[in-house]
Amino acid sequence: MFEGVFSQSILKRAQDLKKFKVEIVNIRDFAGDKHKTVDDKPYGGGKGMVMKVDVLVKALESIKEKPYSILLSASGEKYTQKSARILANKSQIALICGHYEGTDARVEKFVDKTYSIGDFVLTGGEIAAMAIVDSTTRLVPKVIHPESLESESFTIKKKLLEFPQYTRPEEFRGLKVPQILLSGNHREIEKWREAQTVKRTKKFRPDILKN
Repeated sequence: MFEGVFSQSILKRAQDLKKFKVEIVNIRDFAGDKHKTVDDKPYGGGKGMVMKVDVLVKALESIKEKPYSILLSASGEKYTQKSARILANKSQIALICGHYEGTDARVEKFVDKTYSIGDFVLTGGEIAAMAIVDSTTRLVPKVIHPESLESESFTIKKKLLEFPQYTRPEEFRGLKVPQILLSGNHREIEKWREAQTVKRTKKFRPDILKN
């Protein structure tokens, strides 16, 4: 599941440049029974299965150099671009992918942080882990040209959304590129882009403006 994402595009190039390295730890290797059981029924009853604390902690502790450890859970702190910048400065990170109905709550006592990538539920934490690896790795120096990072959403002035971008053709099915972008007047273009960041943020993410 991870190989497809980590062997493509920018993530592949970053690994080729030795900017980061991925190691997959199979938690079943740390199960104590012959069936390699990693989950069990929850105390108190309820549907679904819960991942076992003993198995997950053993898997985490198997990593030689103690990493900055993260549990991925719907009940965690919301992951943001600020979170990505913080993680980009960590030398080693371990991501624990939740699954089934979640993990034994005691796992939270053995990690440094619990993150959620949004207010929705996934079948497992694998996709969330991929998102965190991708968003973090691209911030590592020399992975992406620094100028490309400066004008992105959540990183520009007031952390607004990025202004709309256009390319050829100049007109498509009656939809035209804004005339200001064809003017060659860079000062006016910059003013237009600043106005558009506010407009788009008001439309799509008004919550950002309130913070």
